[in-house]
Amino acid sequence: MGISVGGLMSGLETESIITQIMTLQRKPITQLQQREADYQVKLTAYGSLKGVLTDLRTSIKGMDSTSDLTAFSATSGNEDLLTVSTSSSAHAGTHSVTVTQLAQAHKLKSDPFTATEAVGEGVINLKVGAGTAVEIDVDADDTLADVAKAINGSGSGVTATVLNDGTSSYLTLQAQNTGEDNVINLTVSGDVDGNGTDKNGLSRLVYDRGVTENLTQTQEMKNSIIDVDGVAGIERSGNTIDDVIEGLTLTLKSAPAAAPENTTEVTVAQDTSGVETKIQAFVDAYNKVVDTFSGLQLYAGADSDGESGALLGDPTANGIRSRLGWVIGTSVAGGNSGLGRLSDLGIETTDDGHLEIDLSKLDDVLQNQFDDVVEFFTSTDSGGEGFAVKMKDYLDDTLDSTKGDLAVRMGGIEKRIDRIDEQVLKIEDRLALEETRLRKQFQTLETVLAGYQTTSDYLTQQLSNLSGASG
Repeated sequence: MGISVGGLMSGLETESIITQIMTLQRKPITQLQQREADYQVKLTAYGSLKGVLTDLRTSIKGMDSTSDLTAFSATSGNEDLLTVSTSSSAHAGTHSVTVTQLAQAHKLKSDPFTATEAVGEGVINLKVGAGTAVEIDVDADDTLADVAKAINGSGSGVTATVLNDGTSSYLTLQAQNTGEDNVINLTVSGDVDGNGTDKNGLSRLVYDRGVTENLTQTQEMKNSIIDVDGVAGIERSGNTIDDVIEGLTLTLKSAPAAAPENTTEVTVAQDTSGVETKIQAFVDAYNKVVDTFSGLQLYAGADSDGESGALLGDPTANGIRSRLGWVIGTSVAGGNSGLGRLSDLGIETTDDGHLEIDLSKLDDVLQNQFDDVVEFFTSTDSGGEGFAVKMKDYLDDTLDSTKGDLAVRMGGIEKRIDRIDEQVLKIEDRLALEETRLRKQFQTLETVLAGYQTTSDYLTQQLSNLSGASG
């Protein structure tokens, strides 16, 4: 409100009059804002629809290729002996595995020291197996704790610990990797007495296997040894073995002394439970889409207290819903397998449009026609695409960020909202000028009336003066 106008001279309620005039002239803005609000409701509705369709596409993406569905599971007959896991290259079958020996890491122990005793000045040369030696400087006043800290920070592949039995301290060393090739080798140079092999000073920590062993070996390094399906004496440096049976990783847990405790059967089979889980996830996602459509396209009749859905009668939503139902109901090429529709797998469409799984029928099909189920979902034959392939292709097209039905429709609504905002701004600018003009007009009226009042007062006074003089 740029200019305040009172009705002192005219007696008019000018502010009220201006407000009412401007309210009338703002009606087009109110109408435009209502249209924009309606568009925003539609935009939100389309956003909700896009969200559930995206979730549906995510669920179907886990079912549109053979590798997605042909996973295998493996079980060990004795998990105290070994456990097993699979990769995509596994094959169905059974394997007899005997664990003869577990892999071990090399361990060493020093003679006793006091907690504050200096180990001795010099340089430790430490390496594991055929690795590169690491030089560790030891100062004259360093204790076992200082040496252990330096070894642990050296990157040598050896873990050092100081143990205390209540009287003496001991330095223990353990190779970080198991296997008979990972022997710890420790020599010293620069010992204070010039002798790097005696049991004085820093050379007390020497372990040069088969030459000078001033440290005591507390655990021998060993390879794991297993027999698989009659192939005996398979050795590996670790207890996790992934290169003996294709697609399987064996994790050894123990090595009992004798049969039958040291032998178990490993069984590899199709992971039908994983496929069932994927199918259930798809059904859940599809049913959520159905529920969303039901809410967005709800018809509230004249006798209803509620409101109709934001996309009731919307052609884009109708088209997506219709096409989605067609993909669900259409058959796919099933050859002679008898699997051509979802219903053949025990996935039925209910009266309200939801999907429902007959788990007994699905389990039977998965157990007896697994390859046919995979073909039903994943076939890429031209004109005979599998269900998951067909559904994913449709959803990809619908959800395309530039050319998809939703993107085109939502983009059109956003442009209309932008145009409304531009129209509102233009009208607001015009009305601001109009209000300024009205205020100036009323101000001019008050000024004119004030002039008339001054003239009237003057004439009245003059007439009064003339009347007095005549008397």
